[in-house]
Amino acid sequence: MLTNAVVEAFRDHWGYVERPVEDEHERWMHEIKNNQDFDPSLYFLAWDGDQIAGVSLCWKHAHDDHDMGWVEVLGVRRPWRKQGLGLALLLHSFGEIFRRGKVRAGLGVDAESLTGALRLYEKAGMHSDPNRTFIAYEKELRPGVDLRTRQIDLE
Repeated sequence: MLTNAVVEAFRDHWGYVERPVEDEHERWMHEIKNNQDFDPSLYFLAWDGDQIAGVSLCWKHAHDDHDMGWVEVLGVRRPWRKQGLGLALLLHSFGEIFRRGKVRAGLGVDAESLTGALRLYEKAGMHSDPNRTFIAYEKELRPGVDLRTRQIDLE
């Protein structure tokens, strides 16, 4: 159920390519079983009845900075967007990270996000760190069909 919600929330992520949910679930289970820093008490789910509306999956620290908590996944499924749920999950995550002794929290974001994620993070008081900027380069090695998500098609 969690894997399905995360996959659905990230279908609108730029560059998303559909893969079997089972593959994503297997990848997450591998991470959970093999990462000594996994802490299920830092996984926050927002429920609407029996449906997961949104998730914030955090780590107690960033992989390269043990003084900073890390929001690994923040996602809200389409039917629950634009209602403040993403901001509420993010602020809740900040509070829990702070209670665990961290004074900073970070996350990665696609600056070209089709969902407006960058605006949400700025609204939450976050700002870009020039020392952590990541730029992805790519080169097409052979032509093919581009399966990546480039725009949000509202259902």
